[in-house]
Amino acid sequence: MTYLIMKKRLKIYTSILFTIVTLLLIISCSHNKKFDSAKWKQKGLDWQMTDVRENIVDDLINSDTIIGKSKEAVIELLGQPETQSKNKLKYLIREKYSSDIDPDYISNLKVEFDNDGRATKCEIEK
Repeated sequence: MTYLIMKKRLKIYTSILFTIVTLLLIISCSHNKKFDSAKWKQKGLDWQMTDVRENIVDDLINSDTIIGKSKEAVIELLGQPETQSKNKLKYLIREKYSSDIDPDYISNLKVEFDNDGRATKCEIEK
């Protein structure tokens, strides 16, 4: 009788442990995080900076944080862009290299402005 009880308990504990481990993996694998201006502007090694930006850019775009803001307000929020023109700002999100000096992959956050200088579009450009 005690063997059967122990076997049932072991099965229950195993099931609980499996559920906890699965939940922890799901939570830890969630890369998209809430946008934070200070984290976006944070300087450091290129891979560290781009890891942070890649993890928060979706929230920035989906929340429409930038839409309707002036170019000055966007620069205050995101810092100085890598490139800019009258109606467009570009910020580096990710740059991947292999063995060549040319990047294998580049993604940028592109912010477009209307003639009044207000942000109308914010998207990832690959």
